[in-house]
Amino acid sequence: MSGPWLNTANLITLLRVLLAPPIVLLLLYGLQRPYNVSYNVLAGVVFIIAALTDKVDGYYARKNDMVTKLGQFLDPLADKLLMLPVMAALWYMKLLPLWVLIVVLVREVMVSVIRVIGARRGISFPATWSGKAKMFSQIIAVSVLIIFPTRNSDIIVHIIVYLMAFMTVYSGIDYVIRSRREIFSRD
Repeated sequence: MSGPWLNTANLITLLRVLLAPPIVLLLLYGLQRPYNVSYNVLAGVVFIIAALTDKVDGYYARKNDMVTKLGQFLDPLADKLLMLPVMAALWYMKLLPLWVLIVVLVREVMVSVIRVIGARRGISFPATWSGKAKMFSQIIAVSVLIIFPTRNSDIIVHIIVYLMAFMTVYSGIDYVIRSRREIFSRD
C-alpha cells in the first residue's frame, strides 16, 4: 500500500477520521456513568487532538510540497467524519439541540454535493475564511459541550452553540454563492 497519495500529510488526515469512533465511544460510555468527568475530559482531549490534525496536515503538506488531489478531497471529508458522529453523540446525550445537528448535516451534505459537481467539471473549491471560521466555531462548541457537559444550560454555552450554528449557515450560503459563480461561469 504505497504511492504518491500515501504521504505523511494524508496519513495525518486519516488519523482525524480514526479518532472519531473512540471519542464517540468515550462519550457514550461516560453517559452510563452520569457525566463522569474523566470520560468527558478524555473524550475532550482526544477530540482536541483530532481537531488539531486539521491544521497539522495542511501545514505539513504545504511545507513539504505534499499537496495532493486526494489530500484536498480527504481533508474536508475527514472534518465531516469527525464532527458529525461526535455531534450526533452530543445530541443523543441531550447536550446539542437536534436543530443544530440538522443545520450542520444539511450544510455538509449540500457542500459535498457541490464539491462532486465541481469535481466532475474540473473545478475545486479551496477553503475560504468562512469555512475555516465555521470549523473553528464547531471545534470550540463541541469541545465546550464535551468537557463541560454539566454547564450545558449556561448562557455562555448557548451563545457558543448559536454562534456555531450561525457560522455553519453563513459558510454554507457563502459556499453556494461562490460555487454557483464558478460552476455557471464555465458553461
